[in-house]
Amino acid sequence: MRSAVLLAIAATAATTTIVASRAQAGPAAGTAKPSATGTPPTQVAGIAAADDARKAVVIGVGGEVYEPDGKGAWVHKLQSSTADALVAAGRAGDAVVALGEGVVYRLATNGWSAIRLVQHGKAIMGAGARSLAAVGRQLFALDQLTGGEPTRLALAPANIVAIGAGAKAIVIATEAGVWRVQGAKLVALPASPKRLRIVSDRWAIADRGAVDLTTGKLTGWPSGLTIGVAAGTPDDALVAIGASRAGLELVTLRGGKLQRDPLEITGTAVGVVVDRAGRAVVALSDGRVLLRGKAGWTTTQVTDAAPAEHPGAPPASSD
Repeated sequence: MRSAVLLAIAATAATTTIVASRAQAGPAAGTAKPSATGTPPTQVAGIAAADDARKAVVIGVGGEVYEPDGKGAWVHKLQSSTADALVAAGRAGDAVVALGEGVVYRLATNGWSAIRLVQHGKAIMGAGARSLAAVGRQLFALDQLTGGEPTRLALAPANIVAIGAGAKAIVIATEAGVWRVQGAKLVALPASPKRLRIVSDRWAIADRGAVDLTTGKLTGWPSGLTIGVAAGTPDDALVAIGASRAGLELVTLRGGKLQRDPLEITGTAVGVVVDRAGRAVVALSDGRVLLRGKAGWTTTQVTDAAPAEHPGAPPASSD
C-alpha cells in the first residue's frame, strides 16, 4: 500500500510541476485568440526570478526574452528562439534557463543554447531558488559546472520526476518516494498526500492545501479557491496564485497564517515572484505582467522593442 501511495505522489509531481500547475480560471496557455490585426497572440511560458522582483525576466513559449526596462515595462529586444516550445523558466546562478520538450536551454547574450546533460534521455527541471535538472535517476546542478558541464549531484534509487530546491537544501520525488538530498546521500521523507506538487525544498502543493515538507503539516486552502502556480520566498514563506469566481489573487502562507491579496483580474498565471521587500511580479500566459509596489498593483503588457533605425540615404525612387 505504501509503495502505491509513493508511486502516485511521484507520477502526479511529474506532470504537475511543469504543466498542470497552470490550470486556473481563464483560457489555458497557448489558446489565446489571434488579435484583430492578425498578429500571433503573445504566449508566455514562465518567469525567471531575481532578488529584486522588478528585475525578473519573462520568457515566452517560443524563447522570447522580455526584459524589464526599469520603467515598469517588459520588452523583447534579443532576437532569439528555441527549437522547442518552452514550458518553464528559472535561474541558474546569474543565468536564465528554460525547459522545452525535455531539453534544457541556457540564455547567453547572443541567445539560447541547449545544455547536454546525458547522451540520451529527456530532462526535467525543478522549481525553487536554484534550478536543478534530472534525467532518469541522475540529478544535476545547472549553476555548478564540472569540466564545462552541469555537475551531477546524486544518483537516486529510481527515476526522478520532480525537484524542489532552496538556497541550501534539495528535495526530490522519485517513482519510489520523496527524498531530501544531503550531500550525496538521500534521506526519505515521511509519507505525504497522494497528489503532491513540489514547489521548493520546504513546500509542496496538495489538493486541499499546502504541505510543509519539514514537518508534514497541511494548511488548508480557502473554500472556492483553486491554486495554480506557486513559489517559495526568500524568507521561506509560500506564495501562490489562486483563482476563484472573483478572479485571481496572491495567497501567502507565512508562520502558519494565510494572507490573500486580490489582483482584480482574470487569466492564467504562469509565474510568480516575491522578493524580501514584498514586491511581487505575476506573469500571465497572455503576456500581461502584474507588479505590486508601494502603491499597489499595476498591470502592463509585454512588448517588442521598436526596430532599430538604419541611418543613411533613403531608398531611391522613380517618377
